Amino acid sequence: MRVLVVGAGIAGLSTALRLRQLGVDVTVAEQADAERGGGYMIDFFGPGIDAAHQLNLDSALRGIHAPVQRLRFVDRTGRQRFAVNYGRMRRQLFHGRHFNFLRGDLEKVLLTAARRAQTTIVWGRRVVAVRPALEESHPVLVRYADGAAERWDVVVGADGANSAVRRSMLTRQEWSRRDLGHTVAAWMQGGPELSVDAHDFTTLTAPGRMVAVYPAGPNRTAVFFAHRSWDTQDDFARGMAATLRRRYGDLGWVVPRLLRGLSGVTRPYFDSTIQVHCTEWERGRVVLVGDACWCVSLLAGQGASLAVAGGLVLAEELAARPDEVATAVGRYRDRLEPTVSRIARSGLRTADWFIPDQRWRGQIRDLTLRGAAWPVTARLMSRALGVDGAIPSLDEESASVT
Repeated sequence: MRVLVVGAGIAGLSTALRLRQLGVDVTVAEQADAERGGGYMIDFFGPGIDAAHQLNLDSALRGIHAPVQRLRFVDRTGRQRFAVNYGRMRRQLFHGRHFNFLRGDLEKVLLTAARRAQTTIVWGRRVVAVRPALEESHPVLVRYADGAAERWDVVVGADGANSAVRRSMLTRQEWSRRDLGHTVAAWMQGGPELSVDAHDFTTLTAPGRMVAVYPAGPNRTAVFFAHRSWDTQDDFARGMAATLRRRYGDLGWVVPRLLRGLSGVTRPYFDSTIQVHCTEWERGRVVLVGDACWCVSLLAGQGASLAVAGGLVLAEELAARPDEVATAVGRYRDRLEPTVSRIARSGLRTADWFIPDQRWRGQIRDLTLRGAAWPVTARLMSRALGVDGAIPSLDEESASVT
């Protein structure tokens, strides 16, 4: 079986790595000319923890884990409002099954592992269309932006929330996109360090707005802006720099310095918080994984975790049934969909509290964060976040089916 994975992000690399570990011939096509890196700080917990263990990535993840000691919250002038002992909160909430690192650093870990597994990765190769197989014995036709075409036994669409593969294989009635009403910008800030402690994740909160910074090494700071926006298209029409200056120009602390440096920012992340839901996950041996299939949104907090777990589960099922792709994908969906649905619902609940636009909501959110290190509050938050949720293993799913 020859498999083409479209997209060298977290879901695509996880799928390709596991396929190679299981002896499958796989190639990754990525439209970017080189690896991206950077990104924003993420929490990694839930189903991705077990998946990373199966991919033999435990030590690599420990190596990129950011040593955050405090979550520190400041007002618009930079004056501290309160702080949370992050180590204690991690122990209470996640019971040791948690990492935090830059999203781009996770991609680098997966890319390194995929290369060691001798995965073929083709950079600068943009897929513009796929034609699903009409019959089980027929190949999938893939067309590229340079006019070339190839045939593959299986194509995995791992090309993100704006997936070209999804647009090719599904009708517009078979998938939906929901905007949760936030605009997000993130980048790596170079140059002299900002005036924040090296082990603090420091966040400024104001009604409807958030700015967070975390020193990620010498002359390297992770920067994150997010605000409520019920017209995200207007933000994109203005562009990132104009939007951030308009939305955050009245704030103090390190914000003026960050806004002045916008012209020098390279490869920023600038997007809205959306969810994608597909009623179909496969057609004619073309299958979707990660945000291309089930984007749960940044607000759900487990997008990267689901991407790793989803890639692993898909690869296991394809490798176990190379001649029965539709059956393999059906089992992949059965194992994963309950967890995806639960986390997506969590993202919807979080949308109203992530960046409160009313002071009373902000006060409740702050009170919850302050109590996150308390055993009772932590148990409730763990349940709401789905910390203990697990995806059935290949053997467990086989047993349930038989």
